[in-house]
Amino acid sequence: MIAFIVKSAVALCVFLAFYHLILEREKMHQFNRFFLLFSILISVAISFISFEIIKEIPVDFSRQIAISQHELNTSIHQTAEKVDYKFILLWTLYAIVTLLMAVRFGRNIWKIYSRIGNSPNVEFKNSKLVLLKEKILPHTFLHYIFINLEDYKNQNIEAELYTHELVHVHQKHTLDILFIELLKVVFWFNPIFLFYKKAIQLNHEFLADQEIVKTYNNVPFYQNLLLTKGSENQTIYLASNLNYLVTKKRLKMMKKRTSKTTAFLKKIAVVPLVTILMLLLCIKTVAQEVKNEVKNSTTKNSFDEKTVISKDKKQDVVVKEKSTKSIDEKKTKVLPQPAVASKKTQDLKENETLSIKQESGSEVSTIISESEERAKERRKSYGYQDMKFDTTMFRRPQNP
Repeated sequence: MIAFIVKSAVALCVFLAFYHLILEREKMHQFNRFFLLFSILISVAISFISFEIIKEIPVDFSRQIAISQHELNTSIHQTAEKVDYKFILLWTLYAIVTLLMAVRFGRNIWKIYSRIGNSPNVEFKNSKLVLLKEKILPHTFLHYIFINLEDYKNQNIEAELYTHELVHVHQKHTLDILFIELLKVVFWFNPIFLFYKKAIQLNHEFLADQEIVKTYNNVPFYQNLLLTKGSENQTIYLASNLNYLVTKKRLKMMKKRTSKTTAFLKKIAVVPLVTILMLLLCIKTVAQEVKNEVKNSTTKNSFDEKTVISKDKKQDVVVKEKSTKSIDEKKTKVLPQPAVASKKTQDLKENETLSIKQESGSEVSTIISESEERAKERRKSYGYQDMKFDTTMFRRPQNP
């Protein structure tokens, strides 16, 4: 909240100073009107706009762990603290004052509409004349023009004054004043909006005077009219008044001439002003921490994993070589069998060699092969031999 107030106040001050020093004295009132409104909007929104620039900073990982632990302890300590009643008191005060300002704003609008409803109205050139009994100067609110009833009946109001108020109606100057008043309700603590309101009202008078000079082309008469009406000074809240507090500035502005090149250059000067403010108030440098130790540890871990994998592969190769060597040794150890060996013993030998090859030198295959060799020796010891049967007895006798 404090950052928002500071940034908006700085932007408002810079724009208002630029307006008074460079733009106000030139005859480009329509541009000045939109500049004042734009400066208010951009000043309020500038605190919500941010452009981040990332800057890498190497940070010690162990130190960061200590800092994070400290932050955790402080957060726990803060939660354990009591409620900040000053903060609640300030927000309560702000809400009360804002509510009072809003009530005042609504009350003034209600007064204006009550005058409109209790007074006779007359249609006049896309506007309405509200005829009041009290002695007042002509002033406008939206499309209503308030004038004195007796002056209207006696035709004591000059045509220039009617035209002046019609300019306020057609260009909708009341909307600008309502906008600045709403901002004053919300940001009542910021006095800069008071100066903006005066600048906007003066700009409205410049715009109306410019149309009068173009329409009637009688500057001396209009200047005398302003001087005679200057003694009857009245200011109506929320209305575009025929304000004569700044009559001197208005009289000078009527004779002022501004070249197109000067106006163009001063309009273009707004662009670098906005750019500089954005660079100063909206750019935010964000530090991105680079953990060097963590990266080194990860690389070391990956290297260790690779070495372990390579070692495991080497061990597998060694085991395979040993298994092949054991198979070859067993093959060489097998004794030559006599030629009279039976088919069963040959089949057992083939099965033995196949099982040895399939098991690839494992301990299970060696145990099985040893058990089969023992069984073979036992058979030889018991004298088992292949039996041959005489099949001639089962042959049919041949016919003679």
